[in-house]
Amino acid sequence: MNEKVILNAENIRQLDWGAINGCEAASLLEGLHYQHHARQLNYGEFLLQMPISSDANPYHGFGGSPFKNQPGNFEAIFTRPLVWWGSSYGHLTELSGADPDWLYCSVRQGDPVLVFVTIHFEAPEWDEYPFGRVPANNHAVLLDGVDTHQVHVSDPIDGQYWLSKATFEQIYNARRMAIQINK
Repeated sequence: MNEKVILNAENIRQLDWGAINGCEAASLLEGLHYQHHARQLNYGEFLLQMPISSDANPYHGFGGSPFKNQPGNFEAIFTRPLVWWGSSYGHLTELSGADPDWLYCSVRQGDPVLVFVTIHFEAPEWDEYPFGRVPANNHAVLLDGVDTHQVHVSDPIDGQYWLSKATFEQIYNARRMAIQINK
């Protein structure tokens, strides 16, 4: 199936809210709003409800502050705590490890997908932390469109745009971390 699909999810600009590290929450809220969940919450209110990890481990919650960089912390939240938190607002499905075609199928069925990529889709710049190896240029966006050769994303830093599937897949496949946001 190669038809062009665009869900037209909203775009939340994290920097407009002073959240220099708030891409995961912005992308999640974009998808929840698209599915008519958590509509009563704006991004600022949503950020204040995000679980913060007491040990700065993004596998346990947000590792630091979305509003500032803290030396030694990896300011991010990964899929498991995001699913746990986001499921109190809507139905989420962990898709980590999924082939990109699964993500495209999800979008074609009307369900946007939060994907972990890198800022500006640049090559990952790997760092080591006690919890594992992660890209210093970690980023999350909402995948909300697909056609034969391109995908569309709602990016909390760079706005909404189309990019080639080849570029998307190269960066996504570095980690294959994703969450489907269901109706």
